Amino acid sequence: MGRQELITIDPKTGVPRATAHRLTRRFLARHGSGLDDLLRRFPQVPGPAFRHAIERCLEPRETTPELQIALEEACDTLLSLQAEEFHPLPVDVGKRLNIDAGLRWYAARLRDLAQAARYM
Repeated sequence: MGRQELITIDPKTGVPRATAHRLTRRFLARHGSGLDDLLRRFPQVPGPAFRHAIERCLEPRETTPELQIALEEACDTLLSLQAEEFHPLPVDVGKRLNIDAGLRWYAARLRDLAQAARYM
């Protein structure tokens, strides 16, 4: 049997509480190491520190609006890296388009999570 999770509904809105936090935790658990790997190519933005900045907003004392702001800032940072020089790894030779596509993919997912936070 799978792990059960208690979902608390906000009586004012009818929307589950902390859903954006849960979605963000799951996303980072699933894709955080890939994000770290992608950011290894951009030494000005250390991947683990970037991810940990988002994870700090998942602590119980943090509010959903704070998470939303952190996710939006992370998205903006990723998109801005498309204009930056990067230090390719051996597997990246001639693949700048793949790096930019990865940045856009992660930025889009973080934007989706920020929108979820906005409406929850």
